[in-house]
Amino acid sequence: MAIPMFMLAGNLMDQGGMSKRIVNFANAAIGFVKGSLAMVAVLASMIFAAISGSATAGTAAIGSIMTPAFREKGYNMSFVTVLLSAAGSIGPIIPPSILMVLIGYSTGASVGELFLGGAIPGVMIGIALMIYSYIHASRGGEAYLQTTKFDPQEVKRTLFSALPGLGLPIIIIGGIISGVFSATEAAAVAVLYGFLVGMFIYKEITMKDLPSIFIKSAQTAASIMIITGCAYIFAWFITAKQLPTLLVEVMNTYITSKTLFLIFLNVALFLVGMFMESFSAIIVLMPILFPVATSYGIDPIHFGVIVCINLAIGYVTPPYGATLFVACGLTGKSVREVLPYVFPAILSMLVVLLIVTYLRRHTCGCRR
Repeated sequence: MAIPMFMLAGNLMDQGGMSKRIVNFANAAIGFVKGSLAMVAVLASMIFAAISGSATAGTAAIGSIMTPAFREKGYNMSFVTVLLSAAGSIGPIIPPSILMVLIGYSTGASVGELFLGGAIPGVMIGIALMIYSYIHASRGGEAYLQTTKFDPQEVKRTLFSALPGLGLPIIIIGGIISGVFSATEAAAVAVLYGFLVGMFIYKEITMKDLPSIFIKSAQTAASIMIITGCAYIFAWFITAKQLPTLLVEVMNTYITSKTLFLIFLNVALFLVGMFMESFSAIIVLMPILFPVATSYGIDPIHFGVIVCINLAIGYVTPPYGATLFVACGLTGKSVREVLPYVFPAILSMLVVLLIVTYLRRHTCGCRR
């Protein structure tokens, strides 16, 4: 129930005007930097990720608002396509994350701790993409010059406008960590909050809009639930055939240390993310990989964050690349056209993944 409810909350906040106010605030905050329009897209995606928890929803929401501005400014639209895709993929990492909810239910790890564990890595990926944007802008010419002058009053005004929506992540994470409500109950609270903000504070949602919002959310959630249901059947089949036990025996034979297992885990999940839908990958692979991870003494939260980041990178990598295809649809570019810009973006995310993998205490708040 948490998954469709979080999707409905994200759609309510998007239709209620939150995404526009996020973009306005991000532009006021960093619009004076070279290549700032690209950085605004990344920052806005990070903030929207803390509301929707969905990669494709974030890419569609921020991309649809910012694509006309990129065209008007004269940005390289192949670069823009990849940037929107990579920035949108932060959605499953920064809490509240739909992937984290599924990982928590699949492994028994605390969803609240997983949410906290994804916060710093999500910000790190956002910073890495901003650095990539600045490097690209430094070679791009006049199109990438700053778009606005820094004005503290404008920052204050846009922040105040976006503040009602920005309170949602605090309510969700604070409520879960404090034990006031569970992840599923937090999703219901998010729906109610999104409805109240959109209807009575921003006043951009009317009663006539609700049916279309419900239908859109139901369609997206239904497609994910069908995939998830089929994946659960497959996961049951491989468990019944004792494949996890056999795989553990093989891995214990050839993988002799935690370091080797972490290397194997990252390579395997990176390849899986290229070809498999993330929800299915979690349900199918967690019963196999999680027992091995715990046998090596890997913290469940650390393990969950690594899985989440790898599968988030998969949203950008062809041939699956869910957010990449969404961004291509927004900009009118083909996957072939944008490929040269995919590799630097993925490299930026992989650097963060390696840091998170081997510096776990400082990046995801693990217990050991």
